[in-house]
Amino acid sequence: MASMNARASISIERSEKRKVIMENPNEASRGSSSTAPAIIVDERERSTVVMERPPKWLLPILIELETHQFETKEHIHKVPSFLHGIDKHKGCFDPMMVSIGPYHHGKKELEEEEKLKASIAKEFIDKDIEKLDWFEEVARNARLCYDVDDDNNNNDDDKFMRMMFLDGCFILHIIWCLGKNKLNETKLRTHHLAFVLGDLFLLENQLPFLVLQALMYFKGSISDWEDCIQKFVTNSQLNLDGASHLTSFKINDRHPHLLHLLHKVLAAGGEKIEFRKMRHTFRSAIELKTGGIKFKQSESGRLKDVELKVHRCYADLFLPQLVIDDLAKAKLLNLVAYEACPNGPTDDSIVTSYICFLDALIDHAEDVKKLRSKQILINLLGSDQEVADLFNELAMKLVPSPSKYTTVMDQIEDCYTSKRFKWACEIRSTHFSSPLTAVASIIAAVIIILTFAQAYFAVFPRGGSNENRRTPKSSRKIHYS
Repeated sequence: MASMNARASISIERSEKRKVIMENPNEASRGSSSTAPAIIVDERERSTVVMERPPKWLLPILIELETHQFETKEHIHKVPSFLHGIDKHKGCFDPMMVSIGPYHHGKKELEEEEKLKASIAKEFIDKDIEKLDWFEEVARNARLCYDVDDDNNNNDDDKFMRMMFLDGCFILHIIWCLGKNKLNETKLRTHHLAFVLGDLFLLENQLPFLVLQALMYFKGSISDWEDCIQKFVTNSQLNLDGASHLTSFKINDRHPHLLHLLHKVLAAGGEKIEFRKMRHTFRSAIELKTGGIKFKQSESGRLKDVELKVHRCYADLFLPQLVIDDLAKAKLLNLVAYEACPNGPTDDSIVTSYICFLDALIDHAEDVKKLRSKQILINLLGSDQEVADLFNELAMKLVPSPSKYTTVMDQIEDCYTSKRFKWACEIRSTHFSSPLTAVASIIAAVIIILTFAQAYFAVFPRGGSNENRRTPKSSRKIHYS
């Protein structure tokens, strides 16, 4: 029997999909006491590493660690369980009209749009079938972006390749029609198109951008596609301001998927990371109004553009505009889910933090009404209470980044607790809350000023000081005999 100190060698081979652990064939017949080194062969990196066999309990950990080291930003994760498990979020992560990729492929409720994909793909490639010789390699690389090893329905290579081709042509067809203002050529009903556009920005419904890049050569030029994708993503953002766009967008750059591009638009520019002690309890919009803080719409729709401009006796809080409609909840939650992924965007959870920021501002319908009156919220959902409930639901189990909006929140706290701001606000609310009270206050002020002036001139009449005044001569008495 081998001693406790004896160690055996192993060979760890990793293909494009997985690793297989097996005994070194050269040492297997010599028993477990061999001390020959193990060979780790990595086909992707074409490198060989020599190591001695670790303890058996450590092997799964090392393999898992090695696997995660090769995950890239193109990897498309499923929605984290802490979000998927919330009952009020049910349905926000599942497609309503069309499935893209393997995670929701084959669902019966999505079969209607599946029938369109073949005809759209046939029209999209326009008989240039010979150009598809290299697509097999593209599909094989795309497969590495998904967690489909345990999904028996997607293990067939031909089925997976066909799915990538049909889904890629479908997405590009929609982008092309919208970018060229040809809505009537989408082959979709108007109300179906709205739901399809929402489905294309779900985390689990993404297609690796490398597939789209490969299929773009069937139609148009690179500049055409750059323009169409810019329009598509910009028009899909959550505000009505067209100023925000992908200024640096290039087709040949490294892009994970469409949801990443939407996140890039909303989070453009980032924010300076500044960790500070958060010494405040944040207040609602109505409370901040009583503290002399006014709300105004920022010039762009980027979530980083939250700014507080402090004046002598009041402050202006600038916030980006958000359109709240039936699809807003799903779009925001999928952006949050993308930020929560292990290989999510590097912009440190700006969407998550902004949702928490708005949730702090919105407690009741009156808070929504205040923000809506300043065009910060565009309510297409229904009542103001529905919007208030929406943000309260969105923020469930979310934790904001400590580096986001900390500076502006500290400034808000300083202004709210300032006595000067409170006095000025009380004067405005008491005497200038409406045109009538303003006129009455002005008239009262004029009366007080006139009364004071009358009293002053009664004591100090015109004509100089007392010394210069002539004392009246006493009258002479006339005696008559």
